[in-house]
Amino acid sequence: MDVEDADSWQAQEREDIIRKYAKGHRAGLPEDKGPVLVGIYGNIDYLGIMHETELPPLTAREAKRIRRETRRNSKWLEMLGKWEMYKNSEKLIGRTYKGIPRNIQGRAWSVLLNVQEIKSKNPGKYKLMKEKGKRSSEHIHQIDRDVSRTPQKHVFFRRRYGAKQRELFYILLAYAEYNPEVGYRRNLSHIAALFLLYLPEEDAFWALVQLLASERHSLQGFHSPNGGTVQGLQDHQEHVVPTSQPKTMWHLSASRRPVPACAHASRASSAITGPGMMTRCSSTSGPL
Repeated sequence: MDVEDADSWQAQEREDIIRKYAKGHRAGLPEDKGPVLVGIYGNIDYLGIMHETELPPLTAREAKRIRRETRRNSKWLEMLGKWEMYKNSEKLIGRTYKGIPRNIQGRAWSVLLNVQEIKSKNPGKYKLMKEKGKRSSEHIHQIDRDVSRTPQKHVFFRRRYGAKQRELFYILLAYAEYNPEVGYRRNLSHIAALFLLYLPEEDAFWALVQLLASERHSLQGFHSPNGGTVQGLQDHQEHVVPTSQPKTMWHLSASRRPVPACAHASRASSAITGPGMMTRCSSTSGPL
């Protein structure tokens, strides 16, 4: 196959990918799992994960968790209603580390990441980046493969080319164009998918932008090719951990295990998302 034929083949494959996402879940009809059947909702847990058999009744521990989350919910609603008073408070930090109630995570993340502010400053930007990505993104094939691997046991992502898979595909295309320094890294799909559980498509895109690239959170280094942030945290921990976390250091010294640099990133990101968002440690910052 010569260069011209290869370019033509890649262009046709790109068009096929874009067409399938534009068509929606019926594009994958031969493999489509079909609509959610009436009566299966007893198989879906509180995280939205579908199970093969009906779930058992709530345990006492789960009932306690629900009551605790209900109490936290009212406290968070109060804070969100008086945001200017609470936005820089120790109480906000403490309640975030305890966990943001699921039914208001979208609202909470939106204000914590200043989503509406950055979106209002960039009208039409997301649509522009999305269309540019459709036309020319070099990452389109990898993004398509990773979207198809999104855990399909979750009720929102169970359909190939379904609504949430389409939104995830477009967000990742747009972000690769918006931030060419990072482009696309496979672990970005998990973060974007998490935001999509609680936020509309464009809001989820700007939440991803803010989490990775804003001065306040600046987690971009964990996803950029040079991995400078990871090395910086590694250097930082060698000077800070022995004095700030002596018990941790004692246990690590006893077991002769180093502190992964991304453990500090997990702590930093949980200040934004709460313990419900997991940060995956890796020895590399490139594609997994």
